[in-house]
Amino acid sequence: MRDSEENIEKARGFDLYGHEAAEQMFLDAYNSDRLHHAWLITGPRGIGKASLAYKMARFLLSNPPEDNGLFGDALVASSPTTLATDELSSVNKVISAGSHGDIIVIERQPNEKTGKMKAEIVVDDVRKLQNFFNKTSTEGGWRIAIIDSADEMNRNAANAVLKALEEPPKNALLILLAHAPGKLLPTITSRCRQLRLNPLPFGTVCAILSRHYPDIAPDEVAGYGVLSDGSPGYAINLVEHQGLELYIQLLEILASLPALDVPMAHKLAGSLSLKATEPKYILFGELLTAFINRMIRHVTAVQSEEVSPVKPVLTGELDLMLQLGQRIPLDHWAELWEKVTHKMAQVNLDRKQVILNVLTLISQNLK
Repeated sequence: MRDSEENIEKARGFDLYGHEAAEQMFLDAYNSDRLHHAWLITGPRGIGKASLAYKMARFLLSNPPEDNGLFGDALVASSPTTLATDELSSVNKVISAGSHGDIIVIERQPNEKTGKMKAEIVVDDVRKLQNFFNKTSTEGGWRIAIIDSADEMNRNAANAVLKALEEPPKNALLILLAHAPGKLLPTITSRCRQLRLNPLPFGTVCAILSRHYPDIAPDEVAGYGVLSDGSPGYAINLVEHQGLELYIQLLEILASLPALDVPMAHKLAGSLSLKATEPKYILFGELLTAFINRMIRHVTAVQSEEVSPVKPVLTGELDLMLQLGQRIPLDHWAELWEKVTHKMAQVNLDRKQVILNVLTLISQNLK
C-alpha cells in the first residue's frame, strides 16, 4: 500500500464529503432514541460507503450508551448535532490503529493455499460475528460490525448474517455496505434501514483530489474527476495507478480503429500482463467499458439533437466517440459492451491475450 493510500485508509470516517443527508438521517435516528440495529449503505464503488460506516462507528464508540444515575435516575442525555468526533481522542486513535475491541470488519479473505483473495465472503468469515456479539463490550458501550461488502457474501454467509439480524443483541450495530444491493437476499434488505449514497458533483471530486494530491496539475485533476463518475474513492484509485495515462494510451489505440494498430496494442497488452500491474489491468477493462458507455450516451444525444451529458476527459475525445459510435448501430455497441465486460472478467486467462482479443473483437465489428 502506498503512503497516500495508507493515510486515506487511516482517515476513514474523517474525510467524508457530500453525504450530509445520510449523516443527518443516522443522527436523527440516534437523537430520537430509535436507532435501528442494522443499516445498509448502498452506492457505487468508492463513493464513501466505508467512510460513512467508520464515521458512524467512531461516533457511537465516542458516545457510549448512557448509564443510570447513582440512585437509578436516568442521566439526561445531550443531543449531538453532528457525527464528527475528535480525531485525536484516545478512542479514535485506537480505531485508526485497527485495534479497538468493539469494532469488527468482515470482508473477503485471502485463500490460504494460493494467497489470492477469495471471490466471496464465506460463512467462516461471518461466523466471527456470533462470537463478537456474544462477548461483552470491552469498553462497556457499543459493539459495531461492518460487512464490506455484503453483496460479496455467498448464500451460506448471507444466511448466517440473516440469523444475526433476526436476533440483534443490545447495544450492537451491524452496518452492511453494498455496491449492488440487488444481489442481497430480500430478507436481509427488509431488516435494514437503508442509506443511499449518490455520486458526488464533479467539483467536489476535484476538490478532494486537490486536497490529497496538491502537486497534480489542474487539468489532470479535471480529467480524473470526469473519469471518476462522481466517486472520490475511484478517482483516488485512478491517480494511484496512473489511470489518466492509461486512458490516453487506450484512446490512441481506439483512434486507429477499425484498422487496429497491432504493435501499439501488443505493447500496451504486454505492459499490463505482469503480476505487478494487475490493478492497471483491471483499470484498463473499467476504462474501456466506461468509454463505450459514455460514447453511447454522447452519440445518442447528438443523434437526438440534444445537449450531450458527456463531459470530455481530453480534447478531441468527443469527436472520436462520434466517429466510432456512428460506424455501427448503437445496439451493436451495447452488445460489444457486454462481451467486453465478460471477457475482461475472465481473470484466470492470459491477460495479454485477453486484451488483444478484446481489441480485435472491437476492430472486427467496426469493419
